Amino acid sequence: MKAILFLLLSVGVLPSLVFAQDPGTQTIGRMKVELIYAFNNPSNKSEVLGKKLDDQRVKELQKMEKLSFSQYTLLGSDLADILNGYEGWATPIKPSKEILVSFQPMKKKADSLQVVLEYWQSKKKVLTMNPTLSLGKPFYLLGPNWREGRVILAIEIVSLES
Repeated sequence: MKAILFLLLSVGVLPSLVFAQDPGTQTIGRMKVELIYAFNNPSNKSEVLGKKLDDQRVKELQKMEKLSFSQYTLLGSDLADILNGYEGWATPIKPSKEILVSFQPMKKKADSLQVVLEYWQSKKKVLTMNPTLSLGKPFYLLGPNWREGRVILAIEIVSLES
């Protein structure tokens, strides 16, 4: 009798446990992280790095007092999956690991997501916060002074499963 019970458990229950999918690995959306260099009239034009931002984005940034500069360039970007129960990482300057952003979802609504957001620079955690990010609306972090300008991180949820 014990042998039959063991056989039934082995055939029926154990395979379902072994092959069960972890719900935390389910992708619930995608997040775009961009690294922007903002500056006012560089003294050496040859040092301007990156791709110029489009005019609409420049106007959007200039409306914010702390982010108002005369020129903006995109240094790098990354599009990362948002996992249901695990921390995700974005590397805006590939393959460098100098600037990283980690994020983990906390509370999800139809068009927004509250996350644990961490900014890492040179393998050190610089900032931790819990913002609520809205679908399609960039969240800007004013980073450190760099050269003759500032580094800005733009974090945006580009898709979110309902």
